[in-house]
Amino acid sequence: MKLQIIKQEVFSLTCTSNTKQLKQERPDLASGKDLRYKKHWLEILQKLKTLRFHNQEISIADIEESEQMLKQSLIAVGHLAGLTDEQIEVDWQRIKLEAQFEDIHIEDL
Repeated sequence: MKLQIIKQEVFSLTCTSNTKQLKQERPDLASGKDLRYKKHWLEILQKLKTLRFHNQEISIADIEESEQMLKQSLIAVGHLAGLTDEQIEVDWQRIKLEAQFEDIHIEDL
């Protein structure tokens, strides 16, 4: 595999467009690597694929966006069920509290 193709795949997987941006936004991947060498790019690519395989590449922004979508869904369903805004907020706070201590499954709510 050519170095340019490896770089493009890394940039695509990390949502970056160049080496400088990769180093700034993903120091966990680029730190200690000499990005002039194909070997180091292959190590980064392998790490990215491993992270994706284990579903560990989730950013804080992704989590916050998911939380916001869940809250909006709860509000919509709560209004359909005739709950007041206060009752919906109590349910939301309960869900957030339970999530701190254990996994939450939507079927259980």
